[in-house]
Amino acid sequence: MFKQIKQKHILSLITWIVILIISLLVMPDISQLVKDKGQNNLPKNVESEIAAQIGKKVTGNEKTSTTEIIAVFHNENKITEEEKNAINSKVEELKDNKETYGIDSITSAKDNKETAEQLISGNNKTELALVTVSSSENLEEAVNKIQKAIKIDGVETYVTGEKILSDEFSNTTEQGIEKTEIIAAIFIFVVLVLVFKSPIVPVISLTTVGVSLVISLSIIMNLAKYFDLPISDFTQVFLVVVLFGVGTDYNILLYDKFKEELSKDQDKIDAAITSRKTAGRTMLYSGLSVFIGFAVLGLAKFSFYQSAVGVAIGVAVLLGVLLTLNMFFMATLGKKMFWPAKEFAGNSSSHLWHGLSKISIARPILMLSLIAIFGGIFMVNNSDKLNFNTADEIADSNPKKEGYLIIQEDFSKGKAAPTTLYIDSDKTLDNQEDLATIDDITEFLKNEKGVKQVLSATQPSGEKIDDLYLKNQLKTVVSGVEDAKRGLEEIKSGLSSANTQLSNAGINENLAKVQQLADGTKELANGSNKLHNSINEYVDGTNQINSGLGELKSGTTPLVDTMNQITSGSNELQEKINTINNEIANLSDINQKISLLLSANPTAGNGDSTSILTQLPNLVGQLNQGYSTLNAALNQVNESLPMFSDGVKKLAEGSEELTSNGSYLREGSKQVNSGVQSANAGVQELNNQLKTLGQQTADLQRGLGSAVSGISTISQGLSTIQSYIKELGDSYIGNKFYVTKSVLADNLLEDSFKAFLSKNRQIAQITVVLTDDPSSSEATEVIKNLQNDIKARVKGTSLEDAKIAFGGQTSETSDLEQISNEDFTRTAIIMLIGIGVALVFVTRSILQPVVIIITLMVAYLSSIGITRLLSGMFLGKDLLTWNAPFFTFIMIIALGVDYSIFLMMRYREESVDSKVPKTLSILNASTVIGAVVISAAIILSGTFAALIPSGVTTLIQVAVGVILGLLVLLIILPITISAYIRLTYIDK
Repeated sequence: MFKQIKQKHILSLITWIVILIISLLVMPDISQLVKDKGQNNLPKNVESEIAAQIGKKVTGNEKTSTTEIIAVFHNENKITEEEKNAINSKVEELKDNKETYGIDSITSAKDNKETAEQLISGNNKTELALVTVSSSENLEEAVNKIQKAIKIDGVETYVTGEKILSDEFSNTTEQGIEKTEIIAAIFIFVVLVLVFKSPIVPVISLTTVGVSLVISLSIIMNLAKYFDLPISDFTQVFLVVVLFGVGTDYNILLYDKFKEELSKDQDKIDAAITSRKTAGRTMLYSGLSVFIGFAVLGLAKFSFYQSAVGVAIGVAVLLGVLLTLNMFFMATLGKKMFWPAKEFAGNSSSHLWHGLSKISIARPILMLSLIAIFGGIFMVNNSDKLNFNTADEIADSNPKKEGYLIIQEDFSKGKAAPTTLYIDSDKTLDNQEDLATIDDITEFLKNEKGVKQVLSATQPSGEKIDDLYLKNQLKTVVSGVEDAKRGLEEIKSGLSSANTQLSNAGINENLAKVQQLADGTKELANGSNKLHNSINEYVDGTNQINSGLGELKSGTTPLVDTMNQITSGSNELQEKINTINNEIANLSDINQKISLLLSANPTAGNGDSTSILTQLPNLVGQLNQGYSTLNAALNQVNESLPMFSDGVKKLAEGSEELTSNGSYLREGSKQVNSGVQSANAGVQELNNQLKTLGQQTADLQRGLGSAVSGISTISQGLSTIQSYIKELGDSYIGNKFYVTKSVLADNLLEDSFKAFLSKNRQIAQITVVLTDDPSSSEATEVIKNLQNDIKARVKGTSLEDAKIAFGGQTSETSDLEQISNEDFTRTAIIMLIGIGVALVFVTRSILQPVVIIITLMVAYLSSIGITRLLSGMFLGKDLLTWNAPFFTFIMIIALGVDYSIFLMMRYREESVDSKVPKTLSILNASTVIGAVVISAAIILSGTFAALIPSGVTTLIQVAVGVILGLLVLLIILPITISAYIRLTYIDK
């Protein structure tokens, strides 16, 4: 029988050795695995994740992700021109060797003026280059290559970025874990030596826990690698502290019971079996409670909280190893296990727990009231503000952190990790309406509190392009209206002048003179007829010269008078014709102006007046021709009159000569009469047409007057329009963005579109640089406000149906804060319910689990409040890191349940005899188990204290929180349980 048991224990040893070897052989690269899969993966439906997916569509890498990093060039005394040239050369070298460095794209200051303004600091001390690297390339390797490639003499060079800092935090945590493992092992070894006064017990304990750690770590990491089990940067570290802490506690409980059984002179195998049966049952109950506490975290929504499930796997492996492998050592070594100890006394006792339990039994209400007051103080003073800035976890002396800090100092805190607003539409956005909406959003963001700078497709440099705003465009319109008004004034002046000239031309007076001319020519024509008839009579009379000589002499005087009258009429006719010529000249000027006016406004005049003015020179020409003929005839008459006079005088002497001249006189008279008749006809026609012209000229004058009045009205209207447009431009409308079709057609915004619109122009990016640190609580508050405001802003616009999402570090931090807070509450409730159910089965009571859980919550709230105060005093960090409360909570609850179960299981053993009062049973249980719990708490505290040298703020705060929680729990646990038993079983 004993031989079979021994063989069984040997088989157990061999089995675990084989499993250990296999675990080591299949252990994946934990460091790389954590970097690849250990990040805080937020749910796909949160805004930052939606934005990340849209961002992949913009880059065209929807299936493969890329990482943005920043190359930093810094000179404390300003970058010189020579150094700028060197920087440009380094950037060009990177561009020419993208494949070598795993680079997808580079944006540098030399690309264009806009990027130079964004990537060169105002003090000219720092220049940046934005580098996109492929995630398929090992990021750390790529960063190291780029870091070496950009080195420049006299210039400080750094490579930094959000993902780089995240990986650096993982490295820092990993280094902290290595320190923790060594320190924890040494501390546990020393404590166990002190507790058991033997060097062998600590070695066995560390061996069993070490085997559990390696096997469980291999299982967890392989599940993460092949089945995507959630892990985090803290999975390994908390697996170490929980397994070392809880495992040592369980070993102490088991070894203490084994030592007790050996003191009864039992056989080592019987003692081992008995120990496993009693202490092992307590270990199993406690372990299952811890397992349930961590396992239910798998129901959390947040992958970071889900990663705590790995600890549950570790606890399950731990229980299997401790309950089997320990049996080999106990059954094999027996009392030698506690060498060099010679005495095996019974159970240890705790004076502290004995005293606390005794006082609580005597004054239960008072003691519970004191605990309530103590817990209430921290509940009231507790703050829910947490620090979500991972960069704070990294030492400022770290080169990657240094580059990050230089960017914040020389640019702005938000420049190191700007936020991106994505607008994803199912239509192209490079049109007037959508660009106007994008610019409206840009302006709105610029005016929001906490925003340093905003860049978009309409404002690529962060400043307005003045020519694309209505204010400037309306100024051009106002200027054009002003030019139009001046043109109208000139036209008005010309029309007024033409009207004045027409009025001053005295058309009616001149027409009256023409009428006189017509009357004169008519009289002249009558006189000419008379002359012609007289000459005919005269010529006929020459045949009767002898008989009519006396009559001829008497008729010579009237003839001379008539000729003088004709000559006088001819002179008057000449003067009137000259006057007409002058008026025609005036009318010609008027005609020119009218022609100009009609060319400007064809409907303003009368076609007949134009025709008459056109014919007027011809009529005057006919008049001149007729006058010329008349004048020639008159000249001939005048030339003949002396001869005629002499002839009359000599008539008596030369009637034959008179007769011969009579035919010549007849012919001249005929020509004179013909010319006068022609002149009369021309003048009469001219008079009729000028009368018509006079009427049309009057109409024209009235039209000109109306035109002048109309132009005045138009000018007044333009003044009103000008005033309205100017007022419109000076109003808020003037600040509206309006891109003309010509600007779009000429591709004047092409560079801006390439930078801020996707290739298919359906996604717009707006870069938002915040004033505060991207991961600060102030920045996340700004983002929360922007998220709500922008969604309300786009309602009723052309982008109402577009998908709007903020991406980037601040957006992720905001989502992380919301998810972590919500899921922490949800996860805590789930964990407490799970542990409560387990406690119901262990205690076989409903009220006892409630009391235990309340006790654990008091311990947690007190510890977290004190930790916050100590962190501000000694670490200079007034805020707890966002994950410190979560880990502190699950550790205190899980470990506190262990101690509660230790106490309650011992209480059940003490209560087997119904004759023993319940109060005495709890007093005895507290006295006995107190020593075990205090020893376990010291070991756990030492294990968590090993996290402090890691330098990681989260680990330090968690360590302090857990240590304080355990300390509080050591004080209040015997008080609350004893008081509960006293109040519940008052008659017993």
